[in-house]
Amino acid sequence: MPHFFSHNFLLLAGLCCLLPGPQNTGASDLNKKRESTQCQNFAPTITNISLFLLQKAIHWPEHTNLVFSPVSIIAAFAMLSLGTKGNTHKQILNGMGFDLMKMPETKIHKCFQHLIHTFLQPNHQLHMTIGSSLFVHKNLKVESKFKKAAMELYNSETIPINFKDIQAAKTQINKHVMKGSYGHVLKVVGDLPIDTVLALVNFISFDGVQIGEFEAERLDKLEFQLDTGKVVTVPMVKRQGKFYLLKDNTLSSWVLMQPYVGNIMAFFILPDVGKMEELIQNLSHECLNSIHKRIKTRSSNLSFPKFTISTTYDLKKVMNTLGITQIFSNRADFSKAIRDEHVKLSKAMHKAVLGVEDKQWEELDFPDLHKNLLPDGPSVEFNRSFLVILKDITFNLPFLMGKIKDPKTK
Repeated sequence: MPHFFSHNFLLLAGLCCLLPGPQNTGASDLNKKRESTQCQNFAPTITNISLFLLQKAIHWPEHTNLVFSPVSIIAAFAMLSLGTKGNTHKQILNGMGFDLMKMPETKIHKCFQHLIHTFLQPNHQLHMTIGSSLFVHKNLKVESKFKKAAMELYNSETIPINFKDIQAAKTQINKHVMKGSYGHVLKVVGDLPIDTVLALVNFISFDGVQIGEFEAERLDKLEFQLDTGKVVTVPMVKRQGKFYLLKDNTLSSWVLMQPYVGNIMAFFILPDVGKMEELIQNLSHECLNSIHKRIKTRSSNLSFPKFTISTTYDLKKVMNTLGITQIFSNRADFSKAIRDEHVKLSKAMHKAVLGVEDKQWEELDFPDLHKNLLPDGPSVEFNRSFLVILKDITFNLPFLMGKIKDPKTK
C-alpha cells in the first residue's frame, strides 16, 4: 500500500483582465456549428448557476463593485473533476448543476472543449483572450492521462515547479502569466501557503467595451449616485445616436445591448431606483433570451461612465454556496491526477478586471452641438448601480457578470 501524504492544493481561478487580441477574424466550419448546436443544452445550466452566484454574491467578502467570470470558475472546477474520484468527483458535477442522466460527463467536457476552442479563435480574440496553467510540485507524479485530458479538453498546461522555494515559485508563475497575457496580467500570485504543491492559474480577458453607433459624443464629469446615497463625480461619456435599447417593464429596467465580432454580446441593465435586488432575483436564462429577441435600435441620448473595475474572491466560500466542500478537505480524492499522493484544494482565488475605456474620447475636441439632445429619443443615464452581462451568442451563455456600484473604485 502506498503511503499517502496530505498536501495543500492552490487554485487561482478565473482571472479576468483588460487585454487586447490580434486584429483578424475567422469563420466556423460546419462541424463547429454542429458541435455548438449539440452543446446548446448545457447553456441553461451554466446560465442558471451564473445567476445563482450573482444572487449569492452579496454574501461574499465585501467589494464596492462586483465582477466575476462564472464560465471561468465553472470550467476550472470541471477541469479539476477530471482528476478526482468518488464523492469529490460527484460533488463537483452535482454542485455545478449538471444532470448526468440528460448530459453524460464526456459530453460536458467536450462542450467545454468546444467553448474554449471557440474563445481562442481570432474573431473572439479581437476582444477576449483566455488561458490556464496548472503548476505542479516537481516531485509529484502527474498521471499522463489527466495531463493529456487537461490540455486537450481545457487547453490547460501542466508545468513542474519547485514549491519548496515559495518566492521563486511565485516569481515563475507570475512571469509565465505575464508572458502568456502579453504583459497585461501582472503579479497574479501575491502569496502561497508554505505547503502548496499544486497551483492552477486561469485567466479570461475582455477589452474594448464600446457603446453603440453614435452621431455625436463628448466626455463630461457628471454625478453618479451610490447605493449609500452618496454622490460622486465620474467621467461620463455622453453620446447621441442609435443604440440597442429596451425598457423592460417586467424587470423595471432599461437594457442597453452592444454586439461585438465573434458572436459576443454585452448587456448593460439599469434598474429603476430601488429595483436592483428585484432585478437580480428575476433574471433567468429565458429572460435574457427574451430581451435579445425583443430589443431594437432606437435613437437616444445616452450617458455612460468610464471605469476600470478589479475584484478578487476566495472561491472556497463561493463553492460552498454550491455545496462543493469536499475538494477543500482532507477527504478530497485527486487520485486520478496525482499518483501515490493525497492532495486537497486548500485555497481558491478568483480575480476579475473589467474596463470601459476609449482613448478617442479624451483626444477629440467636441463642439457645442454635442450638447443638443436628440428630439425623438429618450435620455438614458447610467448614473446609478447597474448590471453588466457579457454573453457568447454561439453557446448562449454568460462569460462575465458584474454589478457596477461605484465607477471611481478600481
